[in-house]
Amino acid sequence: MPHTMPTWLERLLGASASAGEGTAWSIDAAWPWPPWATLLFLAAAAGLIVSLYLRDSGRASRAYRLSLAVVRLSLVALAMLMIARTTLVLKRTVLPEAVVIIDDSLSMGIVDRSDRVEGSDESSRWQRMESLLTRGGGEFLRGIADRRRLSVYFLTGERPIRGEDATEIAAEISGGSPVGKSTRLGEAVLNAIDRQRGSAPAAIVLLTDGINTEGPGLAEAAQRARLRDAPLWFVGLGGEQPPRDLILSDLLGDDLIFIDDVVNFECGLRAVGFSGRKAKIVLREKDKPAPLAEIEIAIPADDHTAVARLSHRPDRVGRFDYVVEVEPLEGEMQTANNRRSHSVEVREEKIRVLLVWARPDYEFRYLRNLLQRDEAVVPHTILQDADPEYAGQDAAALSAFPAQADDLFAYDVVILGDADPALLGPEALRNLAEFVERPAAGGSLILVAGPNFMPSAYRGTPLERLMPFDVRNFRSPAPDQIIAEGFAARPTELGLAGPGVQLGDDAGETRRIWSALPRLYWLLEAPKPNPAARVLLDAPDRTAPDGRPLPVALFQYAGAGKVLFLASGETWRWRFREGEKYYDRFWMQTIRWLARSLLAETGGPAVLTADRREYEQSEPVRLQVRFADARLAPADDDGVVAALETPDGKTERLALRRAAAERGLFQAVVNPLQAGDYRAWIVAPELGASPPAVEFRVSPPAGEFAETRMDAAAMRCAAEISGGRYFTIETAGDLAEQLPRGRPTPVESLPPRPLWNSWPVLALFLGLLAAEWILRKRRGMV
Repeated sequence: MPHTMPTWLERLLGASASAGEGTAWSIDAAWPWPPWATLLFLAAAAGLIVSLYLRDSGRASRAYRLSLAVVRLSLVALAMLMIARTTLVLKRTVLPEAVVIIDDSLSMGIVDRSDRVEGSDESSRWQRMESLLTRGGGEFLRGIADRRRLSVYFLTGERPIRGEDATEIAAEISGGSPVGKSTRLGEAVLNAIDRQRGSAPAAIVLLTDGINTEGPGLAEAAQRARLRDAPLWFVGLGGEQPPRDLILSDLLGDDLIFIDDVVNFECGLRAVGFSGRKAKIVLREKDKPAPLAEIEIAIPADDHTAVARLSHRPDRVGRFDYVVEVEPLEGEMQTANNRRSHSVEVREEKIRVLLVWARPDYEFRYLRNLLQRDEAVVPHTILQDADPEYAGQDAAALSAFPAQADDLFAYDVVILGDADPALLGPEALRNLAEFVERPAAGGSLILVAGPNFMPSAYRGTPLERLMPFDVRNFRSPAPDQIIAEGFAARPTELGLAGPGVQLGDDAGETRRIWSALPRLYWLLEAPKPNPAARVLLDAPDRTAPDGRPLPVALFQYAGAGKVLFLASGETWRWRFREGEKYYDRFWMQTIRWLARSLLAETGGPAVLTADRREYEQSEPVRLQVRFADARLAPADDDGVVAALETPDGKTERLALRRAAAERGLFQAVVNPLQAGDYRAWIVAPELGASPPAVEFRVSPPAGEFAETRMDAAAMRCAAEISGGRYFTIETAGDLAEQLPRGRPTPVESLPPRPLWNSWPVLALFLGLLAAEWILRKRRGMV
């Protein structure tokens, strides 16, 4: 085993070393005997020599005789040294190496939450590392370089470090920036171990966030470091909290609408690290910078979701791709999840409407004029108390309610006002109920309350079961009652989610419009809506016995059809001061919304979509099936099944569940999926030879930013395996004192120095011979 040679002996032998170098020495011999034979010989020689001296007859004492035996044994040892041709082997050494690896990958540019450099703005991981290395003119690196040979490298190897001492290296690093597009921590450690084949570094210090994106992992590298006695010492840079991020998710919107209808987009906003701040969400048409709608909402707390709604009213026919985007905030690293897209097809179709009333009150007159004025509507009217000549004078008027069911089923929407059911007849009422409830083809019915017949006269008729409230529990104002105080109709949250009551371009404007509309007076009090009914408009000024506002507009599904009940026949009052604008908009939007089954007849029955076309491997895939006509949706909440074809050609079945807010919407979340191309299509219910399908792609993690949280666990594990330690940026100042000193590394073999034939050894041998003879002669032992 080599030993370090003292400086004075180096000078004596003429092997003086330069600064930072030393000399290691060892003995080499060519003794032919095996060790056991050599030891046996030495023991025998020692025993023989000692016994001979002890039996000598001279005057010397016992101690004197033993001293002579030692001299004789030394002569034997020197003789053996010369016989073995003993040589002094010298090697030039350098100080043990300490390798410092600086992570310069792009993830080091992340600004972690709560990370601050004293007296400055928020700092990145790279800036914190710079602060550590440059503090005190390179004090951290000088501590590592004490009695060690310092080697500093950038992790990516894309640029060299030219400084020769700690101060120069610290100055060179200052002002730099991370550049690496991937992080190969394991590979960097293995390269540091293998860089010098003869010996490994005494220690490897890594300043990093611990995120390994490519190549061997830290655990594998730590195993090799342990075998080579090169412990890994880490300084963790970064935070273990997730980085700040805004995420848009679950974008929902109509797929098919009529022209001039409001299309509502609803999405979820999740956030990390931005709680309490404001975010602006913007709706645009794809590839067009002008915003169509925007909203500013409060960012929710982490792990919570805020719902945002944006509305737009397309004014032309066609298929449009819309983008909903939350504007990035300062400190947000990834913005790919800030956008969601959705396609909407806008059509213009004729809507067939049948309007039925008993007497020509204001509601009937204004509504009839509106329907006849709108080019998208094909209206027919029935006025029960009209003169016989009425049908001949008005081209849209019918003399009687359709007698045949097929004639009635030709309409898309029937508006039944305060009409006398006795004049309609039992057969017409049965046909009207079937018009709404018939499977997969149900129509839409609007019921408008009135003081004479609706709904009181319809108890016990087939239409009673279509009413969205308990017809045994309602109260109508007395015919002679004078109503002095009016009430305002107010849209509910459920109402704002649908297009019927959307009088403005967004929810805020819609609320302002409704609050400014003229007040109504007559209201049918129906305090007990059916459990499945939805209140779209209520009257905050009129309350039920339980304190809740009375409903003004109630909606429910009946069979495969839709029923809307208006508890007041005074919507015509909304025309005052505002003219026809909002009155017309309310009625036409409501009629178009109820008639959307017509779009299903002219287009596909259902659409299968994914919320995105491309995902990263860790992201969930959200699939949804929207039936253009809710009548075609299965009755079972789990009645939609999709097939999912995976990249390896296998097919899996996936059940979609009905959304709570919409009867015709089914959703499913798939996670996780392996990377590759996927195709999904509907297998149940049966939707023809070419069922709706969608394709999407799952990509591998996005390299450097697939994971951005500091991986302290991986660094601690690697340090423990290799025999090193893990430090935080706050405790990194103690690292240099705890680093192992290591052993000098041989770098050069010096010329060997033979000892067996050197004059000092020969002189020593002769001197010992002479000394023994003189000592023996003095005691008379010659």
